[in-house]
Amino acid sequence: MGIIIAGFATCGKSILGKKYNNIKDLESSPYKNIMRNDIPIEEQKGTKRELNPLWPQNYYDAINETVKQYDVVLVQLKPEHFDYFDKHNIKYSIAYPNINNWEEVEKRCIARGNNENFIKRLKEVFIPYYEDSIKKNYDKLYILNDKETLEDVLKKENII
Repeated sequence: MGIIIAGFATCGKSILGKKYNNIKDLESSPYKNIMRNDIPIEEQKGTKRELNPLWPQNYYDAINETVKQYDVVLVQLKPEHFDYFDKHNIKYSIAYPNINNWEEVEKRCIARGNNENFIKRLKEVFIPYYEDSIKKNYDKLYILNDKETLEDVLKKENII
């Protein structure tokens, strides 16, 4: 049984999922929205999309199945997901950029092709999501400082 890490946007979840065979980035967008196949996922974030009627249970079902197959499962960091994990006694950790590091988060958003709407919404929740996250029943809290990525932190922790 693997571990679940809920990571804030731009922590490096997608990169880890592509780089390591034992790590799965469970990108939430294909579960939450009806996605277009002709536009990269990152470019669709912040655009108007049709909500998948199976959301969020389809995402939770995928997490529960994927954690049986991988050592590390990386998931979207949203307060409502923590409520689900806590209610169902599912252990999870949190990865979050240092709250004084918004500029680095913004640079990473731009580099990966996120649009202005997405970046604006992300900035609005940057501090509130952190404040909510630290009140939750997480196993470990990983704070990414400066230009650190989730990979850097997980290497320090001997997880990868």
